[in-house]
Amino acid sequence: MSTYSDTFRELRSPHRVAHTPRSALAPARGLVLAAGVMLPLALGVGLGYPHYGVYAALGALPAGFASMFGAGRKRSAAVALAAVGMAAGAFVGVLAAGDRLLLVLVAAVFAYAAGIVGAFSDRVAVAALQWPGALLIATSTPDGARQAAIRAGLVLAGGLTQAAFVAAAHISALCPVETDKRRPPREFARYLTGTIRMHLGLSTEHGQHALRLALTAATAQTAALLLGLPHPYWATLTAVLVLKTDHVLTVRRSLDRIGGTAFGVLLGLLLAAPARLGTVPLLLGAAAAVALCYTVFAANYFLYSMFLTGFVVLLLDLLGFSASQTVGPRLLATLLGGVLALAASHVRPASR
Repeated sequence: MSTYSDTFRELRSPHRVAHTPRSALAPARGLVLAAGVMLPLALGVGLGYPHYGVYAALGALPAGFASMFGAGRKRSAAVALAAVGMAAGAFVGVLAAGDRLLLVLVAAVFAYAAGIVGAFSDRVAVAALQWPGALLIATSTPDGARQAAIRAGLVLAGGLTQAAFVAAAHISALCPVETDKRRPPREFARYLTGTIRMHLGLSTEHGQHALRLALTAATAQTAALLLGLPHPYWATLTAVLVLKTDHVLTVRRSLDRIGGTAFGVLLGLLLAAPARLGTVPLLLGAAAAVALCYTVFAANYFLYSMFLTGFVVLLLDLLGFSASQTVGPRLLATLLGGVLALAASHVRPASR
């Protein structure tokens, strides 16, 4: 069973925090996936619809992370799975944003679903984890059903654009080729339903984690709303992303996420400063941040969080949220979400 001493053992020196094995870096993949994000973003800005470009980019960005696992068709399938789930999450998030109680409920439901579906594989787990993320981000701009459908369509389009980049660039050639034995449709359906049933409840580690994830999401969202944070979804998003089945990994992710966000908002401020000269410098800064984010994704979670935060700060700037105004709330919400994830990670059955 986990103890609080595990938490303190994971406190690392600055050198260890920033340590990045060269073998884990993926610069070529980073450039390809960054192109999949920047294309819809640049098109939206260039055509005079920056909001639409941001929504499409938010669909492409998380979908790219799903392509980091597996090979061949499995990569494209993971990106497509992430895109479809994110579109559904974006639609629900826009509609639920105006009702606090409903918002807490749907955040918990999507987090639980991501936890259960994650039992299939690491690749599917990463794809499914993007679903509650899209739902939470969509709550920043509540609207009616028509706009919800438009934004969901943009998120889906962005995710599928990323899937097309993954397939066209033959990213699978960068990894060992996997052989995948295909099941007949009926057998595959039984496999899906059987796996989900197995992990419902508390009898398995994934079942316990799914419930822990749902309760933590509900708690983070409620706490952020009660505290009156300008962007409460940041707290919930942090908690959902860093809470893992393994306690030590949760500790590492929480500390790296909090620290990376702190440096990331400063990076975002620096990158947003030249935006006064026009949107081109801002887009160039965004492209550099997202390319580095993908490059270090598998190598260093602290640096990944820093570059990701810097990129998101620039997206919010395009949506009209000044970079300087988002620094404080983002840090506070990230700290809240990280602390709640750490606390939730200690809540485990006594038998463990």
